[in-house]
Amino acid sequence: MRFKARPKQTKAIVLTALGSLVALIVLVLATIFTPLLAVENIKITGLQKIDEKKVAAAVKSQIGIPLALVTQQSVADQLSRFTLIESFSLVSELPHTLHIAISERQPICIVDVRGVSYLYDPAGVRLGQASYKDTYPRVLIKGEPKNSVSYSEAIDVLLALPAKLLPRISVIDAKSKDDVTMQLRGYAGQKIIWGDASQAALKSKVLAALIANQKPTDRVTFDVSSPTAPVVRYR
Repeated sequence: MRFKARPKQTKAIVLTALGSLVALIVLVLATIFTPLLAVENIKITGLQKIDEKKVAAAVKSQIGIPLALVTQQSVADQLSRFTLIESFSLVSELPHTLHIAISERQPICIVDVRGVSYLYDPAGVRLGQASYKDTYPRVLIKGEPKNSVSYSEAIDVLLALPAKLLPRISVIDAKSKDDVTMQLRGYAGQKIIWGDASQAALKSKVLAALIANQKPTDRVTFDVSSPTAPVVRYR
């Protein structure tokens, strides 16, 4: 025996469902397009080198915009003049706070440009003038790093080195992609023949082991261009 819903009951169910849907749509629209969840506060974190007041002034036009309508691109456009900003993320902290978490560029080396020493990040962005206290490796290139192939090759090697070894590198010279050499700090002037960019992880491990087995005063050259057959030459 089959049972059929009465027309009035069916109509009531449909109207109830439609009413719930409309209410939901109205709530969503109210949330997006009204000040219900608009930005009232902007929290900025991650800054060390950049003036927070200047960043806050650059993004202040986001105040009053509903959180759901704040876009990554609009904030990126406002922060584009801050070259020290490497990346950022947006976090909506309900009900009224826009959190901008910033990552600043970090120096990795020093490059001399027209007789002045500057700090640069891995992307070749200038971060300011270097001081005598900075112990970053000095990359030997001509001109600006931005479009320098030699700079890119040198940075690839520096990024492959163990973190503890990086401050010990005094100079790195990438004459070509197959001829990268370095010199350690210290009176002995210990040298490193790295070779090309292949087997970087293995070269780093082998180099760290070779350095650990030598005295800082030994005048030697560490050749890890063939990491499976490394050589230590005394000078």
